[in-house]
Amino acid sequence: MSEQTKMPQSQQPALPGLMQDYPLTVGMLLERMGELHGHKVLTTRRAHQFEQSTYAALIARVHRLAGALHDLGVARGERVSTLMWNGPEHLEAHLAVPAMGAVLHTVNARLAPASIARVLEQTAPRVVLVEESLADVLLSVPLPSSVCAVLVADCRNACHAWPEPARGAHRWLRYEDLLAQADRHYFWPALDERSACGICHTSGTTGAPKGVVYSHRSTVLHAMSCLYADGIGLRERDTCLPVVPLFHAHGWGFPYASCLAGASLAFSHRNSDPAALAELIERAGVTLATAVPTVWINLLEQLRSGAIPAGRLQTLRHIPIGGAVVPGHLIEGYAEFGIHVRHCWGMTEASPLGLVSMRRSELSDTEWAAARNHQGIAPVGCQVRVVTDTGVVAPRDGKTVGELQLRGAWVADSYYAPDSPGLRNDAQAFVTDSDDRRWLKTGDMAWINALGYVHIVDRAKDLIKSGGEWISSQDLETALMEHPAVREAAVVAVPDDIWQERPMAYLSLAHQPECGTPNFAAYLETRFPRWQIPERFVVLLELPKGATGKIDKAQLRILAASPRGQAGKGR
Repeated sequence: MSEQTKMPQSQQPALPGLMQDYPLTVGMLLERMGELHGHKVLTTRRAHQFEQSTYAALIARVHRLAGALHDLGVARGERVSTLMWNGPEHLEAHLAVPAMGAVLHTVNARLAPASIARVLEQTAPRVVLVEESLADVLLSVPLPSSVCAVLVADCRNACHAWPEPARGAHRWLRYEDLLAQADRHYFWPALDERSACGICHTSGTTGAPKGVVYSHRSTVLHAMSCLYADGIGLRERDTCLPVVPLFHAHGWGFPYASCLAGASLAFSHRNSDPAALAELIERAGVTLATAVPTVWINLLEQLRSGAIPAGRLQTLRHIPIGGAVVPGHLIEGYAEFGIHVRHCWGMTEASPLGLVSMRRSELSDTEWAAARNHQGIAPVGCQVRVVTDTGVVAPRDGKTVGELQLRGAWVADSYYAPDSPGLRNDAQAFVTDSDDRRWLKTGDMAWINALGYVHIVDRAKDLIKSGGEWISSQDLETALMEHPAVREAAVVAVPDDIWQERPMAYLSLAHQPECGTPNFAAYLETRFPRWQIPERFVVLLELPKGATGKIDKAQLRILAASPRGQAGKGR
């Protein structure tokens, strides 16, 4: 062929891939569970009692739930909302609703009734599943006109009288009664893997909660990512305990990942106190558990004091922690008991996994001791970058700070807009680069180094500007939590006539020091310049928590503005 007759590369016909179409759906996950892992065990500690069932029994109930919802008129694409804690019924909904082609919407049970009403109105569910212990909460909420029925699960009181249809167009029905009447086998339809699977709302820390719509594909890929050896490393031989509520980004994806891997599961219902968790870990043989740092701080205190014998946790090997910064002393403390803590970072918009701390082969023991305190590296399937306030992508030099941005196979492209579900919206949270690639603007200020480790300096809104210079509240909090007397720490900005803003520290103590309150300012002076150190350190019995279990800095800012909130030890 002459040079003149060669077809330019850009005009050559694309060669199609000659592979089978195998949709990544929750239905596929269910089929794998049934074929390979029916003998695996689900253990639940609820009301001081233990319940156990196999995955085979679970799947049989999942089929019945799908049939019951179908009989109630739930069609493909319609929403089913849940107001439930961690238990087998909630897991059944996580499997049945998406597999039948409907969309699961998990409502944060810790929200105020007005907020619950708002997210239900936005989502317009056809059916609401509510746990009996939360039925009174739902009764205080005006349900949207879309609701045709409310299913009440875990009905321990058979004589409880639920509202009559006269209360509205919807009926209140018993979950177990409907399952008993439903067909034993529901035929899972073929679904587009890119269709909606679930809706979770953000915590609303920067405004009203926003809906994030996960697809089947994103859900399964996220579950697969939890199985990577250089990630979470969840295995078939594990028993996983997601203490994090299932309404938080589907339990951080751990229930789906466990079902996919064939790992057994354990649920603590709504209980996260150390004694209850230790009892469940011992009873179920838990090997991997996950929760926000506060849960593990409490448990470590009990382990060190001897209140909980270390032998009760002898099966526990791995603790992936997210939701807040993981202090170094927590990593070191669990290492004393042979338990590996893995620092993770994520957000609802990222399903939620965005960064995982793993050891690269180039690192020496000393280098890894420092690197493990960073939030970590983007897992396969995600990509991160840091963008400065001038709009320039920051170099990976381990020092240039900018906003962390994220893209990937399980990262949101937009927020839920009921009136225009396909519309890309909210330019404040998403940006399109010159190559037409979408990035999620996380609102976290960070740097990234040459090995890909990301260190989050602070939330953009939590940075403190004092005398024209920036102070990282997160760095101060991390240092304070390494003090042996400190249990939790939070630093917020307070107005200052001279310096514009100054940091104020709020602390809860692990124990009451014998010699009075320590001089925290002097402790910080070995690590920070004096101008960065707070003038006031206020000790509270417990720091306020938000609906996601994180420390509520908004409440602390309100407290700091009051005379009572400023009473504390100075320098």
